[in-house]
Amino acid sequence: MNDTTITLDHIALQVTNLERSIRFYQDILHMQAYGPVHLGMLSTGGRILGKVAGAKGLLKGIIGSISSRALRDQYTDVALLSSNGRLYDILLIQERYPETNATRSVDGHTIFGFSCFLSSAVDSEILGWDLHQAEADFSWGDPGLDGTIFSQDCPNHSLYVRDPDGRIIELIPNASDDAPPSFITGLNTITLHVTYPDKSKQFYCDKFGMKVESDFTGKGLGKRFIRLKSTDGKGCLILYGQTKPDGNPIEAGGYGLDHFAITGCQGVGEKSTDAIDIRMDPEKLSEHTTSSYIRDSDGYWIECI
Repeated sequence: MNDTTITLDHIALQVTNLERSIRFYQDILHMQAYGPVHLGMLSTGGRILGKVAGAKGLLKGIIGSISSRALRDQYTDVALLSSNGRLYDILLIQERYPETNATRSVDGHTIFGFSCFLSSAVDSEILGWDLHQAEADFSWGDPGLDGTIFSQDCPNHSLYVRDPDGRIIELIPNASDDAPPSFITGLNTITLHVTYPDKSKQFYCDKFGMKVESDFTGKGLGKRFIRLKSTDGKGCLILYGQTKPDGNPIEAGGYGLDHFAITGCQGVGEKSTDAIDIRMDPEKLSEHTTSSYIRDSDGYWIECI
């Protein structure tokens, strides 16, 4: 493991209704959407065939080892979401059952949510009113938690918005004067449901050299949040463990997260064909030839760039 700064590159989310999710991210978070694309349009070389709605020439990516995923691809549609129009932050994936062609619904406890920075030009108070007017499901809460824990003495509160599949998105005001002009300036952290927080903490510390930034337990709530940071102090991952009233853990897993990608971790994991890997800019494909994949203690795929 080297000392390169680890940062969250993108998240691949499985969704119940792709069109509905695209509308949410466009209307609420003002992200640019490229797609939807039916993966059956891909050639054997992995290039997308035909004209893609709204792609503007950017969505010409590839998918690794098509042949081993051929059956699944025929029942899969995807879309890319970008905050800046150059690189993508989120990959949305909608799958259907081969037997019935019915859309697969998101279930289980996988990704709880993620956080992203708002441009310094966005007034969070006005945004709260706009979300209310749009009848979006949102709340104010303490930063880095789950949107239900609110402390009066906290100097700054985050806005928490639910996406159509119930995932929590934390919107963090960006005080930087040189922040990009886009509404969302980038991803910050990802929050994962984990079965055994200490076991997961050990995995990420051993494999990626992460350090514990904080370890918070909500009294009487059966919730535990472990914030992990990179060697240079940048937050990148939150482990979210829950317990039942009898003290037993709520098991993580299900359908909802295809994978997430982090940079600065070369040499970790092995190449796999199970996680979808699409690139937005074909001219930058060579930059990602060293990507590999590894599963954590709960079975989540991590793309290591």
